[in-house]
Amino acid sequence: MLVVAGLVLGQMSCQTQQNLARNQVAAQEWMNQQTAGARIQVSGNWFAEGWGRGTFKQSGRQITGTLDTYEVKGVVSGNKVYLTTWDSGKCYYAIILSQSSSNKLTGSYTDGPTYRPEAKEQRPVEFRRSY
Repeated sequence: MLVVAGLVLGQMSCQTQQNLARNQVAAQEWMNQQTAGARIQVSGNWFAEGWGRGTFKQSGRQITGTLDTYEVKGVVSGNKVYLTTWDSGKCYYAIILSQSSSNKLTGSYTDGPTYRPEAKEQRPVEFRRSY
């Protein structure tokens, strides 16, 4: 009985690692699809109601940073920002933002490692630059 329990736990752990790997690959592939050159610069401190404080560092097209307790990875493609939020190696949200002014980013987010195009899955978000 103990051997069976160990095998089941081992399979669940393996499955979890496989799911985590699929999640990571999906997020990276989604960001890789955004290929336009960066036309905006979003480095700095930001705040979004419901999300809290964010700090983004942009180097070329690449964005890294934090958003509340999440790690942020993303890209700027044209005039849009594509962000993913991470915790413990898993991507939880995909965010698409447009810069409506130098101090405001607006857009929406969906659950999961890739942005979902269905309107019912999208939730609005607005970031304001903070100093």
